[in-house]
Amino acid sequence: MASAPTDPRYIDEQAARIDKMQAELQKTMVETQKIVQDIKLATPQMFFQGALAMAALIAAGAALAKLFS
Repeated sequence: MASAPTDPRYIDEQAARIDKMQAELQKTMVETQKIVQDIKLATPQMFFQGALAMAALIAAGAALAKLFS
């Protein structure tokens, strides 16, 4: 079986790589959490805007029907 090098520089390099990967992972997790929060906030807003647009279209249709009748 091959054993891992015990050189302190090798261990320091591995620790530095691990720290870098953990920092990148933390950054990605924060960005993902922000996106999830934006989606949770945007969904009700989009529903409300769609309802307002539908109401406006219905009102415009009713006005046109009254105008031409």
